[in-house]
Amino acid sequence: MTNRTIIRGAMLASGLGLAAACTTAPAGPAFDGEAEAAEIDQLRADFMAAMAAQDFAALGALSHPDFQQTVPGGPAHLEMLAAAGNAPFPPGYQLDITPKELVIINEDWAYEYGTTVQSYLPEGASERVEIPNTYLLILKKHKGQWTPYREVASALPPPGGWPTAD
Repeated sequence: MTNRTIIRGAMLASGLGLAAACTTAPAGPAFDGEAEAAEIDQLRADFMAAMAAQDFAALGALSHPDFQQTVPGGPAHLEMLAAAGNAPFPPGYQLDITPKELVIINEDWAYEYGTTVQSYLPEGASERVEIPNTYLLILKKHKGQWTPYREVASALPPPGGWPTAD
């Protein structure tokens, strides 16, 4: 028997031992992607409600402590900020989120891509101003709950254009 044969035999035996150890290890809890997606859907609904109510305590509780975002800064966004005066949001502010894609990477990380429409009712106006955006949101679990971790939004339309109302 050559040294090469002995080494191959030892490697094969170690590999089989490792494979046996891996197959007999206790399995962890099954990852339920549908349940995770439902939790993220609820987070999105709660986030929109908190924005409409201008409930900053609720927004803080829903967001990761290290949340950072880059907001679009187009002319319509600057007009909206001016309409807010000294308040964070203008009168009647509303945020409608339409996800196009939700990818749950694992039990702690996910990302969502989609569009939003920010709207508000300027003082003295009879019609709401609507501002469409495209966004990419990274979600991270914090204390067992999905939270927004990073967001980048753009005033530019997504590939294929803005969704149309049905």
